[in-house]
Amino acid sequence: MPTDLGSPYSPLWRGPYPHMLQADYPVWEKFLNQNPELFERIYYDVRIGGVIAGPEIGDEKMRLMFWQNTAKRIDALGELKDEIWIIEVADRPGLRAVGQLQTYMALWWEDPKILKPAKPVLVSRGVDADLERSLIFYGVLLRHVI
Repeated sequence: MPTDLGSPYSPLWRGPYPHMLQADYPVWEKFLNQNPELFERIYYDVRIGGVIAGPEIGDEKMRLMFWQNTAKRIDALGELKDEIWIIEVADRPGLRAVGQLQTYMALWWEDPKILKPAKPVLVSRGVDADLERSLIFYGVLLRHVI
């Protein structure tokens, strides 16, 4: 399935982050402010996966819209010098964050648009002990803001 990075953003850019929950904006902005030189560029609302519809769905415009509506969306993809971070941002993450990051990683490798090693990353205010152990088990980098 295709990957659509969209337009790159400067790590200094602040604004309404496409498709990110507004409740998560303060967590993300605090993380960016604490790490101003971490990323070379950032992509928001990265579409991965989704269903490629056949001609039975309609014309090309309709099939594109169908794919856009079925694709999964990564909150942020941060490009560092030697790797990329596939990032889920959550003020108060739960079990859902584990599944999202696992799915994003699997789909990313079907059509990576940046050929650098990829790591799943959760940016949050904190997680409970069970969730933390699970995220570590699945290789997720935890980045907490205070």
